[in-house]
Amino acid sequence: MAMRCTRSFAAYQDGKPRVVKAGSLVDDDDPVIKGREASFQTVDAHLQRQRGGVEAATADPGTVRTLTPPLQPGGDAYDPTQHSNREVLAYLATATEAEALRVLDAEAAAPTPRAGICKMRDQVIEDARARDAAAAGSE
Repeated sequence: MAMRCTRSFAAYQDGKPRVVKAGSLVDDDDPVIKGREASFQTVDAHLQRQRGGVEAATADPGTVRTLTPPLQPGGDAYDPTQHSNREVLAYLATATEAEALRVLDAEAAAPTPRAGICKMRDQVIEDARARDAAAAGSE
């Protein structure tokens, strides 16, 4: 079974450097996964998330709700591959955590992920969490 890398990293394997990019697939028995399980997800989990997936974020345990990404003025979900680095980063500066994760995952899964966006992943998510917390506090 294949596992999908969720964030890029570099590691030494057999004394040689190895880079695993976000979005790349590796066999589930690949030694690079050991100790880095949090940086991988199953392909099925990734596909479910891409299709809309479900989120267990309700008040009642076991209850799930369908997620719908925010729509752009044209009626489509924001596609980072259709925008410049600057435009994507500007969009992410206002996105919720869930939307930021969706856009960052879409960027990482692109045929040529842009380093200028991918390297900002942790900061973008941290900022989005802070915005979400501030918004929840003001309600």
